[in-house]
Amino acid sequence: MPKSTKKAVRKAKKASLPKKKKKVIKRRIKHQEKAPETIKLSEKKPEKKTLLNENQIRTSLKYLVGWQSNDNHKIIFREYVLRDFMAAVDLIDSIAKIAEDEKHHPDIHLTQYRNLRVAMTTHEVGGLSKSDFDVATRINELPMELKT
Repeated sequence: MPKSTKKAVRKAKKASLPKKKKKVIKRRIKHQEKAPETIKLSEKKPEKKTLLNENQIRTSLKYLVGWQSNDNHKIIFREYVLRDFMAAVDLIDSIAKIAEDEKHHPDIHLTQYRNLRVAMTTHEVGGLSKSDFDVATRINELPMELKT
């Protein structure tokens, strides 16, 4: 729509509204004019995740202390025995924050009030991707109160 047409529409709207409504419309129009039109959310492409092969998984696991792979190399997991229930819940909370930040969520299982199992897999590729190892690395960096 040309600028002159937009101005005419605005003037017509303002003329028929009470003073308070005119101010609200002015603010809205001002805000809309400042919004960038070039970027659309649908244009942003998410990072494509690729399936890692068995050798890549083995190599990556060498650098992840405490993590293991299942027999078919589709999941990596780590098991913890924490000091008590609250230590387990604190660790789960910290893992949840990492998962949200990375947009990649592990399976978390808490049993017998302090036994925690964290498992990573990438469902969209049907196995393990680099994202699984990135999240696992960040989980390993967390402080935790293990049973002594």
